[in-house]
Amino acid sequence: MKNLFKYALAIMVVFPMFTACDGDFDEVNTNPNDPVEISEDLQLGYIERTLLNQVYDYFASGECAATWPQHLSKPIYNDADRYFPRLSALNAFWNTMYASVIADADEMNRLAGEAGNRAVQGAALTLKAIALQTLTDAFGDIPASEANQGDQGNFTPKYDAQRDVYVQIFDMLDTAIAHFNSGAGSIDGGQDLIYGGDTAKWLKFATSIKFRAMMRVSDTDLFDASAIQAMANSGNLITTTADNAFIAFETENAPNANPYYDIVLNGREAEWCMGEALVDHMLAAGDPRLAVYANPNADGDYVGKPAGYINPGLSGYGAGVVSEIGDFYMQYDTPLYFINAAQVNLLLAEAALLHGVSGDPQSFFMDGINASLVQNGLSAGSFTPIYNGYQSIAEQLWVSTYMQGYETWAEWRRTDIPNDLDLAVDPQPGVGSIPTRYTYTNDELSLNGANVGAATANQGGDELTTKVWWDQN
Repeated sequence: MKNLFKYALAIMVVFPMFTACDGDFDEVNTNPNDPVEISEDLQLGYIERTLLNQVYDYFASGECAATWPQHLSKPIYNDADRYFPRLSALNAFWNTMYASVIADADEMNRLAGEAGNRAVQGAALTLKAIALQTLTDAFGDIPASEANQGDQGNFTPKYDAQRDVYVQIFDMLDTAIAHFNSGAGSIDGGQDLIYGGDTAKWLKFATSIKFRAMMRVSDTDLFDASAIQAMANSGNLITTTADNAFIAFETENAPNANPYYDIVLNGREAEWCMGEALVDHMLAAGDPRLAVYANPNADGDYVGKPAGYINPGLSGYGAGVVSEIGDFYMQYDTPLYFINAAQVNLLLAEAALLHGVSGDPQSFFMDGINASLVQNGLSAGSFTPIYNGYQSIAEQLWVSTYMQGYETWAEWRRTDIPNDLDLAVDPQPGVGSIPTRYTYTNDELSLNGANVGAATANQGGDELTTKVWWDQN
């Protein structure tokens, strides 16, 4: 299965005995609903939306990636909060990313290449790079170089080491950036849910994704400080909220609504609450974003729940006692982000402080804070946190990626800040630390077991606490 979409081919039936047929027979008898060719960017909106829905899926991303670094918690149905992830959700996340994002991005890239549309090729490669990075950050070694080769008879792709996956990601993004810089081709604004076909913004998008990916490997031999400096100097990073890469949802119905709105539709808001670590940190700092991130409880207080507990209600952390996710984040039309100026500016602060990038780290830091404030409907300048170098930068990367589960989890693993997060109460037996990856899926264990075994041996295990290659802390 290479693509989700099935494209019909028009059939030309020739009747040689009808020598008197009109010369425009083909034109008159062409079915406009059964095209011979499709536009190379016809799949773009579907890929964008499907990718974002997977990155923000509230079972995999919400229950695991957002709870393990203790932004969110669960007062009921809290198995994942105790390190029992919903295996069916991890399976769906893996399968959808490969079958409905990466495969379709490959097909869009092929069609655009045949049409000479470098802009659409750039978009396809950017989205594929995001999908691969999200997968490898979550699982470690994954299929990449042999992924989606079923049409070639390869149904058991090898797993590439995470370092090799990142090399491929950088190659994809370099190619995407070159395509956008070439000025060749265009993107149909009606198909593009992110930027409405604005290729100048797509160039910033691709460059910013590469910048973030390079910072992700900052503790490894793959890190290139000169590349970071070049991107910082290029003028093509997302440093203002006007360039944020997001989808603004327009309906109340999945898949065209904010995925978390489904919780509201089903009356399940009380299943989710704020994590104690985040609430306590923001209260201590006087951070006004807390009133956006969370709703106060019945007493008007902001109360987070510690991770875990077999029965949170009996432990004093039941629904109604703890603060639920803020209304701002539970609307059907709340935008969800691929990357934003808050994260990019905070990473620039880190790059300036530690890696020689030109500029003042504290100025970048405040640019990141102000971008986060504006993104949350607050005024720039309404909050000035204490700046204490790397500690403050890493803390704000943790705070500012709220509701961006995979990014929060990744930044926390990379920086090890906050470094005082408590182990969940009543965790899964044998899990002695906060999870640092997903275990491989049941489908892969069943259908591609030999290659899963090789990947497990290469990265030192297939446990929730096995560290991925770039996690050097």
